[in-house]
Amino acid sequence: MKGLQLNMKSTLVSVMEFEHLKFEHQSDEHIVTLVDADGYEITRGYGSSITEAINDLHHNLI
Repeated sequence: MKGLQLNMKSTLVSVMEFEHLKFEHQSDEHIVTLVDADGYEITRGYGSSITEAINDLHHNLI
């Protein structure tokens, strides 16, 4: 990609900063659950890392 310059920066985000996501770790699998304002679980994402689980959750939504 000639002429394209990517500026990749890592940003650390605490899972405690997410208001409507619940994070779990069970049997070497990460689970991220979308929770509504009343505490009801809407959908889940699974993965071998938190990032994979968030991406799976996002994929399930779209």
